[in-house]
Amino acid sequence: MSGITRLKKSGVFAFVCVCGLLSCRANGDRVVLSPEASTLPTNGFKLETILATAQNCQNLSWIQVSSASSIELEFNRFDLKGDNKTRNSFNVQYPMLSDLGAFPAISIGVRDLFATGLERVSVYGVIGKSIPLSDRQIKLWREVKINIGAGTGWFNGVFFGIQNRFQNGITLNMELYRYRPNISLGVPLVRNLQAKAVSLSGELYFGLSYTFAR
Repeated sequence: MSGITRLKKSGVFAFVCVCGLLSCRANGDRVVLSPEASTLPTNGFKLETILATAQNCQNLSWIQVSSASSIELEFNRFDLKGDNKTRNSFNVQYPMLSDLGAFPAISIGVRDLFATGLERVSVYGVIGKSIPLSDRQIKLWREVKINIGAGTGWFNGVFFGIQNRFQNGITLNMELYRYRPNISLGVPLVRNLQAKAVSLSGELYFGLSYTFAR
């Protein structure tokens, strides 16, 4: 498949999904690629799609849905350079505890449940906690969260992430995943729509993230 054809298909996929979304607030899901301990809110929905440069012709997309009990179901689509097959997979994450008071958020899950993508039935557990902010810090940060977990298979052991949400709506997430650093920067455009710049193992991607919750 040519690079131009891949980019056209990626653009159509992103456009169709974004047009089907409504405006509302939702948090949770991934730090960058690694799982966050908190799932999406009840009956939440999120779409994210990112594309690399035209030269590399890589794109990644995720669609996430949260049930009435906050069980998160995720479909992802990876179209990677050098891979003649588009990889689609289905993921499930179950929240055991919420981040409330002294208790951290705890979740367990499985990536690529049907072994149709890259992660091939990789099981994980993750713990996350919001860091208390002082009166001075809260003038800059709205929220800071730390997540640490471990998984089998594709996860290749321990992963770690930190999420920063600033008062102006900008988000900055950093992680160590599969022993490689990833960073994402989100800039709000309109309500719940963010422009994203993402570095995955040094490869730069750009895209959009849109959320919905009832």
